Amino acid sequence: MPTLAREVISAWARARRPAVIFDFNGTLSDDEPILFRIFGELFDEHLGWAMAQQDYDSQLLGHSDREIVERALQITGHHDRDVDALLAVRKRRYRELVADDNPIQPDTVHLVQLLAEHGVPLAIVTGAQRDDVRAVLESSPVGDLIRIVVAEEDVTRGKPDPEGFLAGAAQLNCAPTDIVVFEDSVPGIRGALAAGMRCIAVGTAPSDELLAAAPALIPRLSADVVEHVLSDL
Repeated sequence: MPTLAREVISAWARARRPAVIFDFNGTLSDDEPILFRIFGELFDEHLGWAMAQQDYDSQLLGHSDREIVERALQITGHHDRDVDALLAVRKRRYRELVADDNPIQPDTVHLVQLLAEHGVPLAIVTGAQRDDVRAVLESSPVGDLIRIVVAEEDVTRGKPDPEGFLAGAAQLNCAPTDIVVFEDSVPGIRGALAAGMRCIAVGTAPSDELLAAAPALIPRLSADVVEHVLSDL
């Protein structure tokens, strides 16, 4: 594991009551390629925008579903389109694509199981809609292990505002300084740090902006992230 990430985890394990918050899309759930496909098709069909990967990564990644659609309307000038109608199409397509192929990877499942076995409180803080999160969790072994979900509907201000992370800390009954957050986006990293939490970015091809924002980086979620501190938990 990279040295900086190892140091962050070692410091976290010495906290009074170590807890973990996962971002959902692209972090706990390896579904960013699915989301890019869905939003790309949606915006092409309804807004006439052939969104490139760079557009998605630099302007939309890390924001809530509603904010993504609203930003797309601003970019394309289609201010008269029904945001809720577009979100309904996006939700239906997402559920269809994850129904038969759960996007939570085996290495991630193992990490969550290991943390749960050691009594580490777990939560999800996400800009995704709650129904999307539940659709994935219900067909994954981690669904019974992560009971706390702070979703788009639970906050008035999305990432990078720390509101969602602070709500997650309150539900975990943990101080923000006891929590390490795993995130894959710049807004998420900034929100976690603004909440006073430790944060580790997750990604195999991080942008320069992500590298500048993240205190530490790991390529993926797996058990080796915490194996060196299990005796301290």
